[in-house]
Amino acid sequence: MRLALKAKCIIFNKRNPIYDSAIIVNNEKIEKILPNKEVNTKTYKVINLENCVLSPGFINAHIHLELGWIKREILPSNSFTDWLSQIIEIKKRGYRKKEVIASTKNALIESINSGVTTVGEISSYDGADLNEIEKSAIRTVYFLEISNSTISRMKSVFLQELIKRSQKNDMFNLRLFPHSIYSLDTKLLKEIFDISKEKKIKLGIHLSESTDEVRLISNKKNNFTDFIFPNLPKPTKIESKKDSPLLYIENLNKRNIFNTLVHMNNLSNRDLKLISRKNLPIVLCPRSNLFLNQKLPNLNFFLKYEKVGLGTDGLSSNFSINFLDEIKFLYLNSKEFIKKDCEKIVLQKATLGGAKALGIDKTVGSIKINKKADIVAFKMKNSNPYMSIIDSNKNDLVMSMINGSIVRLR
Repeated sequence: MRLALKAKCIIFNKRNPIYDSAIIVNNEKIEKILPNKEVNTKTYKVINLENCVLSPGFINAHIHLELGWIKREILPSNSFTDWLSQIIEIKKRGYRKKEVIASTKNALIESINSGVTTVGEISSYDGADLNEIEKSAIRTVYFLEISNSTISRMKSVFLQELIKRSQKNDMFNLRLFPHSIYSLDTKLLKEIFDISKEKKIKLGIHLSESTDEVRLISNKKNNFTDFIFPNLPKPTKIESKKDSPLLYIENLNKRNIFNTLVHMNNLSNRDLKLISRKNLPIVLCPRSNLFLNQKLPNLNFFLKYEKVGLGTDGLSSNFSINFLDEIKFLYLNSKEFIKKDCEKIVLQKATLGGAKALGIDKTVGSIKINKKADIVAFKMKNSNPYMSIIDSNKNDLVMSMINGSIVRLR
């Protein structure tokens, strides 16, 4: 039997909210929207959410589910490269698979409990996260992370298995994720680009995350050359240096520009023009950027740019992975730039913007007939439905639906 989600209010991305209406869900998809008074209990199984606002499910477009175990190992740092040095030393000591699995499980619970229905997961540990992801039923864009030390993954049986999984399961979308320009030789980056083209797998990368990264690629004095590379088994070999990280990868990969650029915290005017001209997909992680760099991305630009999503990053570089915290933080730091409808724009970044950044906006990201039914319901606490959500905490989440199935109902 079809489901009817009867609500006080339904919010959309580009049209005004509607009130006292129901979303009809048939199997995995949104079939139609009806006034509550037209919902017949003989025709539909009714879920009464009449004190709630319905929203597209949140999309955490960049998260490291596995890295919760590292949080207790990290000491306060005063620079990105200081933090990175700690991460390198921790990873040198190895990891216990049980810790990674437990971190993944806890992160998935936290994600779903804060309204997330899709994650852009960065996977570093050869599939240790896969079983927990499958059990959670969350929609996943799965980025297989690659660096100089893990380049063998590009020719592994594991990659072939991931490709097959992605082809068979529309809840699981595989991507390749070269970690960064400072962790991959130029030659190996080119190899990844070639394999991406050959196998038709989209890409993502951490980019322009710190001022030292910009200085590295523009051949200026930087902490990567002075402090990071000397502590690696083999320093990264970077050829064809450019004025910015974005221009560097764009030059290397002209025919297959990256599908998801993450962080983008240190950009020139030339970079911003290139982003606009090529309509590049971006994911911002504001709290992580502040944590690691003591600065925020160019919110004045990105809040007005359509193809931008929101991510929490991982617990190794953020205080929490509660997505409601990230939304609230973005809103509080955006009000000075956006004088009108700031709350609507911020929620758009948390939903359809994330879908666009991950290349899945034809499937999810908005409440629209024939899209997948990824829907969340929050208590409507005031007359502004958008602010009701932004002001919410996890206890205000009443229902979460992923792919037409209810995964949480209070």
